[in-house]
Amino acid sequence: MSQVSAFFEKVRNVLGAGLPETRNLSGAYLWLFRVLGFIFAVYFLFGAVNGSYTFFGPRSWTGLQDLRTLEFPYLIEVGIYEFSKNLYGEQFMLPLFIFFTCALTYLIYPARKNSPTDRPSSIDLILIVLSFLVLCDFMYFYEPRGDRAGIVVDTGFWGNDVMFGFVAAVLVWECCRRVLGMVLPSVAFVFLFYDWAGNWFPGIIAHKGNDFGYVMSYLYSQEGIYGIITRVYAQVVFIFMIFGALLEATRVGDVFVNLSFALVGRFKGGAAKASVVSSGLVGSIVGSGAANIVITGTFTIPLMKKGGFRPTFAAATEAVSSIGGHLMPPIMASTAFILAAMTETPYWKVALISLVPAMLYYLSVFMSVHFYATRHGLRGLTKDELPDFWKIMREDGILLVPVGLLIFLLILQFSPFFAGFWAIVAAIVFATIREKCWYLLGIETLVFVASLIKGGDMLYLYTIIGCLLAWRQQQSKEIMIRIANAFVQGSKNSLIIGATAGVMGLVLTGVTHPDLAQKMTLIILSYSYDMIWLAVILVALASYILGMGMTITASYILIIILAGPALQDLGLKMLTSHMIVLWLSQDAALTPPFALGAFVAAGIAKCDPMRTGFTSLKLAKPLYVVPLLMAYTPILMDSPNPGSTAEWSSVLLVWLGASLGFICSAAVLEGQFLRTLTVFDRVLLSIASLLLFWEQLGEWDRIWFNSVGLTLMVISLVIQKLGNMKGKDDNSETMSAQPVG
Repeated sequence: MSQVSAFFEKVRNVLGAGLPETRNLSGAYLWLFRVLGFIFAVYFLFGAVNGSYTFFGPRSWTGLQDLRTLEFPYLIEVGIYEFSKNLYGEQFMLPLFIFFTCALTYLIYPARKNSPTDRPSSIDLILIVLSFLVLCDFMYFYEPRGDRAGIVVDTGFWGNDVMFGFVAAVLVWECCRRVLGMVLPSVAFVFLFYDWAGNWFPGIIAHKGNDFGYVMSYLYSQEGIYGIITRVYAQVVFIFMIFGALLEATRVGDVFVNLSFALVGRFKGGAAKASVVSSGLVGSIVGSGAANIVITGTFTIPLMKKGGFRPTFAAATEAVSSIGGHLMPPIMASTAFILAAMTETPYWKVALISLVPAMLYYLSVFMSVHFYATRHGLRGLTKDELPDFWKIMREDGILLVPVGLLIFLLILQFSPFFAGFWAIVAAIVFATIREKCWYLLGIETLVFVASLIKGGDMLYLYTIIGCLLAWRQQQSKEIMIRIANAFVQGSKNSLIIGATAGVMGLVLTGVTHPDLAQKMTLIILSYSYDMIWLAVILVALASYILGMGMTITASYILIIILAGPALQDLGLKMLTSHMIVLWLSQDAALTPPFALGAFVAAGIAKCDPMRTGFTSLKLAKPLYVVPLLMAYTPILMDSPNPGSTAEWSSVLLVWLGASLGFICSAAVLEGQFLRTLTVFDRVLLSIASLLLFWEQLGEWDRIWFNSVGLTLMVISLVIQKLGNMKGKDDNSETMSAQPVG
């Protein structure tokens, strides 16, 4: 195992997989990064206000012909309204998102290991200037570019699509390389090369190839770099990155961890069970599995090791639980927003149908931890070691209100950017209340009331005035600095999604032109023999291979483009196909040899990364079972009327059967149930698990299989119980037969 680990460690170093180290900027460059990061956050935060006008009124601007337009204050209002209306159109938002991503990346991420560690190099500054020139060109020539993807237009230096398209491609490629390593940029290069030189390829994947200018013009449009991926990230996902940074700054993650320990810490293996619960809660709102591992794992992993868990099992538990946050509503990381946009499904529906599968995932992990703790005799934490639940709620419970508001707004079917914006506002307000800064709270209230009266378009002006007033008071000043730092941290955290968005535009360009998706569909259909389960296995294999060293979002987008049409041709609905690929793409963070999530957790636990990866694979078995349930059962509630009584009854039946199946499989893998399992016990429970998982399209077949599986499970439990009783009797007889004295 050590030789294998060493080999893959060398491979990972060559490919640059993992999270590169950032610079420790100082002086003017540090302030430049902070200013750009703050502007980045504020711009897109107030961009969400455009989607929040329904809350404010909005104001009617039909009376512009009124004599009041001659009044100077009203002219200011009109000017701000018109300016903001144009400033947050796609003409500005999309290129600005790419520009800020590139500029901040070149400032904070070095190009090589021997690059300056406290300042950007001259090359970095040149790249920032080029990013600004591309920004200006795209905004100035936006209107003609909207519908001319693939049509080369040359209007001189400033309108040369080929030149600026090539520069933009190089900028986002280099940006992704610095942030995410070489894997995803290499994939993008291969697809672009395939688009250009398709006639060099053999067999079914060959095509005539496209002209270099055509390719550059296409990727430099709303169909390439500035396409749907960038649009969703800029308009929706970035808001939640700011929200996550605010929650981290206000210690909401710590509150979740403490509450989890207070609820389940006293049970067997309490530290690991608390890790499962807290990582699921934090992961559902943070949006990054690696960040979730760092937030919760630095506390839970040492406690698990102290409680008797093997370091590899402790790290794997944290990794699997944190990565599972990508599947847990309400936020589900950035991937769910992409899924909603690509399937044209309301986000609230995506969150609703994801709830039951996510519960199955965490139930399986929780039971694996329970059986492991039972087998090794690991106790829970004592009362003195546990935090007090009611004390936490009294002191910090108010910090959870923004999360509750977010869930409430999504349940009411408000748009994600609307819910995200007001969740951020709530996070700021309740953090102010938590610090008992009544002066700042009063100003925030006045800003809010003034916006209600005058219209949401004036929120910008009132916020600036409010900040100037609050700056005069020291406590308010300190809180505002903390909020500003959270905004900057949110911008820094968003560089991963920004780099992914830009380079995925290159990938989409290389996939769309040659109609590679159709070719991959034919290949999958020919090797699956029209069997859905075999097609799902092939997609899982493709996800594992192509997802090595890539982010989960990038892996999902690539696989759904290439393999999604094949699943739909086999009879699956579009939403079902996307959910299957979403689940399968999670293995990119847990499956060796490039299991980033497992390796981050292993670094905290100070244990072998490869062993941690294989242990994570065992714990994350729902990633491969639940997609089959999605394909053969109504577990996703993807009917025209999701959540109806009849549908919930069918889903409940599937959930009960699958839950028992996961309990049985967890027992088999850990070798423990009511007792340490014998070979016969494992065989019987394995058969029971398969029958409980086995789902047919017909409801009566499902009931029959589940009934037989349940019967075998009960028989196994009875045998184990009788065996335990017999063992106790034998021990009693042995003790009584021993001589006394």
